[in-house]
Amino acid sequence: MSDIPSSFFFNFSLYLLIPFVFALFFRKSRISPIIGYMLGGIVLGNFFDGLISRDIINNFAYFGIVFLMFTLGLEIQFDQMIALRKFIVWGGFLQITLSIIIIGICSLLFGFTLIQSFLIGIALSSSSTTLVAKIIQDRGEEGSFHGELAMGILMFQDLAFIPFIIIFNSITTKTVSFTDITLRVFIDMLTSGLILWFAYYFGHRITPFIFNKVARASRELLNLFIILTIFIIAYISTLLHIPVLVSMFVAGILVSQTMEHYHIFSQVRPLRDLLSIIFFIYIGTNIKIGTVGFLLPKIIAFVLLIMGAKALIILLIFLFMKFHSKLSFYLSLFLFQIDEDAFILMSVAYVNKMFSQEEYLFIITAVMISLLCTPFLIGSKEKIYCFIRTFINTYLPPLHTYIKHHIDRDQSHIEALEIKNHVILCGYGRIGSYVGRALMLSNIPFIAIDYNFPTVEKAKREGINILYGDPTDIDILDYAEAENAVAIVTALPDRFSQETIILHARKLNKNILIISRAHRKKDQKRMKDMGVKVVIQPEFEASLSIIRKLLLLKRIPKEEIVKKLHYFKLEQEGI
Repeated sequence: MSDIPSSFFFNFSLYLLIPFVFALFFRKSRISPIIGYMLGGIVLGNFFDGLISRDIINNFAYFGIVFLMFTLGLEIQFDQMIALRKFIVWGGFLQITLSIIIIGICSLLFGFTLIQSFLIGIALSSSSTTLVAKIIQDRGEEGSFHGELAMGILMFQDLAFIPFIIIFNSITTKTVSFTDITLRVFIDMLTSGLILWFAYYFGHRITPFIFNKVARASRELLNLFIILTIFIIAYISTLLHIPVLVSMFVAGILVSQTMEHYHIFSQVRPLRDLLSIIFFIYIGTNIKIGTVGFLLPKIIAFVLLIMGAKALIILLIFLFMKFHSKLSFYLSLFLFQIDEDAFILMSVAYVNKMFSQEEYLFIITAVMISLLCTPFLIGSKEKIYCFIRTFINTYLPPLHTYIKHHIDRDQSHIEALEIKNHVILCGYGRIGSYVGRALMLSNIPFIAIDYNFPTVEKAKREGINILYGDPTDIDILDYAEAENAVAIVTALPDRFSQETIILHARKLNKNILIISRAHRKKDQKRMKDMGVKVVIQPEFEASLSIIRKLLLLKRIPKEEIVKKLHYFKLEQEGI
């Protein structure tokens, strides 16, 4: 075996070093490193062209896509989608359908043909699961209703990738008539439905049995069987002329329904992450600044139009489903961007010669810009919502009145409630409902406030004293008799809402006891400075509960356990 030339290692090291530096910078700035990988690829493609063999990078990038599709399938949770099917399935279906139509029309305005506009509408209709899931997790909002709903819709959009990739593989320069395209789309949708049914049925009946048998034999054999399964399914899909990316996604869905899927995901994820990085770098290398530069104003106008259209579609859909304007707006900001899968779909269309190089670069640059904007807009969603509501209140009073009393169903304009010495619960999700249940059992009067309409309706049927409205609205707090309350609990996940509630509560009742949740230590200190008497960090409290059970298991005296837990609490508070 001959030695590999040293230049190969040098070039490959440089190929990874430049994107690494960009990704590190963005990560320090709390922006998704995916943006850094793509920007690093742009630098490589424009200033270090010819660095290493394109064939090598293509192969690495393709395997990255394969593993990316497999792990996306692994993360599909049918149970969660079924539990929230009214909002996820119907809301997701309407969002995708309307987005395809509106984005297609927008594409026509920018000079694309009818077929190209149809493909662009499909490619840009979905939102970024990878990026949004990471942001939700970093913000500690995965347990909130809007976080769960956003993730559910993203999973539904991931399922839509199956018909999308089949359609993109089917439509080539040879299928140009409207009849051919309509027939092809109908056949592809039917095929996709059969594939999904097969994945769900086979995954429930046979796949768990097979993987359980292999897992019982050996962990090493299970790891080998994972890779073997991926390659076997890929081989069968090529024989049946099914796109490999579809088969990989279906394979992930099959495995996601086994008991071992968490172990499998942990084993595959490191390799997936490494190869998908190569893929995102590769996407960046295809963008030529010389070609894109003079198109940039047009691209920015296009992407702003697309993002605005998607955000408006999502906002209107969930307002129609009787969601609070704030919750609907949050969902629109979580889902306005373009999915990174658009790179895959557009690459397929480019290979099929449906787009010229300039048109291809136009679209994938637009995708990059939307991904770049996402962390900033989601991070400022509370401030943006307040700004828009203030603007509407100032310059469009009739619209403000309609939103307040019809969409948000604010009741604060009627006579005040007759309740005193009570507790106000701001948010009635998991934490708020547990607190409310305990207060009810203890015969302590309370009133809950939540802007999740289904939650409020369910709580009312159970006899809970609850208001539908935004807890950050001072009028709602005033209507809930905050000035006569003994305590207020902020169970909302985001810091901006918590701080707004704290300020309004202190304004209405300077003696009120404020109890708030916090996810980060720095938030805990800030809330203490704002006058919060008790700050609860859910993760820390859960760890204390685990520690207490472990110490009891080891038969450590209860007095010593109390001292140790007290020490941990003082340490957490920095005392």
